Amino acid sequence: MKQFNKVLDAALIALVTYHLVIAPYTKVEESFNIQAIHDILNYGAFSTESIEQYDHKQFPGAVPRTFIGSLVLALLAKPVIFISSLFGQDLLKGEQNQLQSVVRGILGLANALSLIRLRDQLNKVTFRDRKSKVKGLAGFWYSVLLLSQFHLIYYSSRTLPNFIALPFVNFALSKLIAGGVSGLTWLAMTGTIFRMEVGVFAVVIALVSSLGFGQSNIVTNSVLLFAGALFGALASLFIDSYFWGTPLVPEISSFVFNIVNGHSAEWGVEPWGAYFNKYLFKLFRPPVILILSIVGFLNDPADDGVSMADTKAVRHPARNSLRILYTSSIIFIAIMSIQPHKEWRFIIYTVPVFTLQAANGLSNISIKWSLGFSNKLLTLIVAFLILTSTLLSLHMGYISSFNYPGGEALKIANEYISDNYNGHNVSVHIDVPSCMTGVTRFGELHSKEIEYDKSESSIDYNKFDLVITKDTLKDWELIHTAKIFKNLDLTTVLKLLQAQKADRSTLLVFLKIVVDDFINGSNETLRNLLRSTIALGDYVHVYKRVEPNHQEQRAQDHS
Repeated sequence: MKQFNKVLDAALIALVTYHLVIAPYTKVEESFNIQAIHDILNYGAFSTESIEQYDHKQFPGAVPRTFIGSLVLALLAKPVIFISSLFGQDLLKGEQNQLQSVVRGILGLANALSLIRLRDQLNKVTFRDRKSKVKGLAGFWYSVLLLSQFHLIYYSSRTLPNFIALPFVNFALSKLIAGGVSGLTWLAMTGTIFRMEVGVFAVVIALVSSLGFGQSNIVTNSVLLFAGALFGALASLFIDSYFWGTPLVPEISSFVFNIVNGHSAEWGVEPWGAYFNKYLFKLFRPPVILILSIVGFLNDPADDGVSMADTKAVRHPARNSLRILYTSSIIFIAIMSIQPHKEWRFIIYTVPVFTLQAANGLSNISIKWSLGFSNKLLTLIVAFLILTSTLLSLHMGYISSFNYPGGEALKIANEYISDNYNGHNVSVHIDVPSCMTGVTRFGELHSKEIEYDKSESSIDYNKFDLVITKDTLKDWELIHTAKIFKNLDLTTVLKLLQAQKADRSTLLVFLKIVVDDFINGSNETLRNLLRSTIALGDYVHVYKRVEPNHQEQRAQDHS
């Protein structure tokens, strides 16, 4: 099955790109890193004067965050900016939404490649492949299962701290799958720099590996964890203290604020079992991966047949590595459940592990395809569930693309400015709901004549020429209303099914129209069907200030 790897890899990268293209804007959870990347690229990072212009100076947030991920992404974007300039495309000029997509694309590619690396490592340690004619079956199913998911793929290009950390986590896991305990160092470093929960995951893996499976030495593991944590803390202290202007390690500050002082509870609390009975089922719809992962645990892909009791024999270095990671993932989730505030992204690092173990389980089922009807039937049922999950994920991605009205409103405002205020001073106020749903500095027109204001209190709208707000403003001219996803509306789908019941050729005719559209380079019919499945509601408005004499005229017209 290895012959399909390149096709599946291309499909994974294409799917990440698809989600990026249909939803190019970002939300508030991504704002720190995306704003930091913008500031590094536009203002530089080598003087205190340039850093004073950074977004975090005006809006520092509840806790500081690391600049290291933003620095790496900004540096990787620099060659793209340079190459684009050679072709006459200045990505730093005017509106920079294209540059924002470039940055997100780099992150998405990094996450996709790290997921692909996990597949390759799984294939390398699968002992059965050495004797079987079917090579890379587990890796094949892993890639297929990845393509069926929503959260992991949709957010791969989004600058949430968890997904900036994810490529490093996956790289570490790939080392651990191969039996290399140096992966613990990478996890500890990533935890100290990006997300503290990754460090917790590292400690759990070290304990399960040494005390649970006897796969490694607890002293060696402790040294590796300490080395990674120390390096990460020093790197963060050196770099982040420079950007924040005070000595600190952001993740330690965040840990004290959210966990020790309990402020994370202000964002909502949920019972202990929420991760197990809610969020895992949210991440895996339908829960075919969860079920298959249990099946996969029964068989170790790196089992070389050497008895554990045989002390003289040399066992496969990756023996039980997948079981260790799977067991550690469950224990890690249980530990994270102690924290009252819960979000699915806090356990996203376990999703690749569940997927690897599920692929291992499915490969053990499908390889017995020729042994009986029951194996054929079970494989076909699982394949149908995977297809269902894929369709649901694609539809969820389409729905999610309507959750960024602030970004749309800013783009409309910029177009209006370009058409009506070219060369003149103009001021724009953007309210909090707009900033939380797609507005970033990348989306602004980078011109000295244009001022964007994001003040959060005591706003005098009359000081501004344009206002982007969720409020309704009287005596202002409405330019545009950006809508947001409200709810599902399956009326059209139900009517189509009713028509099929009355005339069994209805769906075939519909499919023929869709195919004809694709042949002719269009997807209008399918797009209209998808659009009919969702209901949108007004969210933010773009207003233009009306001059006093115009207001008087409008009042007279109204009377």
